[in-house]
Amino acid sequence: MAAMLATFRGGARRLLAPSPASSRQAAARRGLASPARELPSEVDAVIIGGGSLGASCAYHLQQKGLRTVLLEAHQLTAGTTWHTAGMLWRLRPSDTDVELQSYTRDMCIKLEEETGVNSWTENGGLFIACNKERLDEYKRLSTMGHYFGVDSRMLSPEETKELYPILNVDDIYGSMYSPTDGTIDPAGVVGAYQRAAQKLGSRFVEHCPVEGIETESYSVHGQPRRKVTGVLRTVNSSRQASS
Repeated sequence: MAAMLATFRGGARRLLAPSPASSRQAAARRGLASPARELPSEVDAVIIGGGSLGASCAYHLQQKGLRTVLLEAHQLTAGTTWHTAGMLWRLRPSDTDVELQSYTRDMCIKLEEETGVNSWTENGGLFIACNKERLDEYKRLSTMGHYFGVDSRMLSPEETKELYPILNVDDIYGSMYSPTDGTIDPAGVVGAYQRAAQKLGSRFVEHCPVEGIETESYSVHGQPRRKVTGVLRTVNSSRQASS
């Protein structure tokens, strides 16, 4: 499930339980018991969705000193996160992408040190150039990588074969090897973010569908705006919130 961040200005967000009638109706629609478990009445930010983005938001906001709670309608990673390939290659055409990818890799390593939950496998990346134009592109990426401190090297067809013996190199021009590329286990990284965020005081609550978002109007220099003031949620009392 994609993460939705309940933004705020000048005050805490309220976590509101729906009326008993609406709670029972919502619970009945989902085949759940009526909501009963208490949650914080006020927080600075409510994150809706317990995938990799939601868990990351909870951790980073809590790290900045905000009081956060993450609400997931089902279980953590139950949306699109669980089946992602998780491949991360650090050399990209955009400078911003290179920095983001490097930050992500470093964060996975840092989270494992903090929590003991493994999510990162550094198996390296090999980029094959089947024409001269692609080889020139990889040369440019490798040069940019050196500027950003990303280890990479250009390989001849013979060197490529030595690194990856089962590859047929008869029709390639060369390759770029990036040894610090790798793969991220999606469930692992969410679990690591959850454990690290909870150590900082965040709350993760599963089986807690959001029923609505309350807002109120305000203005900035005469321009109308709306801000979040409350989040309506249903808690399945037969489940236990993460703690």
